[in-house]
Amino acid sequence: MPTLALFASRQLRVVSSGRRVLLEIAAPRRRRAGDWVCAYRIEGLGPDRTGTAPGEDSIEALQSALAAVRRELEPFGGRLTWKGEPGELGLPHLVPDYFGGEFRRRVERAVQAEIEREARRLKELAVSGRGDA
Repeated sequence: MPTLALFASRQLRVVSSGRRVLLEIAAPRRRRAGDWVCAYRIEGLGPDRTGTAPGEDSIEALQSALAAVRRELEPFGGRLTWKGEPGELGLPHLVPDYFGGEFRRRVERAVQAEIEREARRLKELAVSGRGDA
């Protein structure tokens, strides 16, 4: 991103070859019209994939850029990794706000319930001495 300030980056690997895939997110910037935009680049999967994501403020633009990067990487499924687990890129799906706050809260409650259920399951495994998570 030659003209934009790099804000964040992440290095992924292609599972089969170990080849590096670099994700770069630029710092969000305000446009003259008053809205915000956040640029991103994905390097290492053929031609560079670049784009910009809009937002009403800098945080929304950043979230939109992360969501756009996630969408760009979806076709590669389990062929990429961040920390070794195929398909795990550390880019969680964001709950959209455009369905309204009640929808977002309902989805967040469901996710929180699943987190708590998994934590209980793992705790029970640890207490029982069985490590077969």
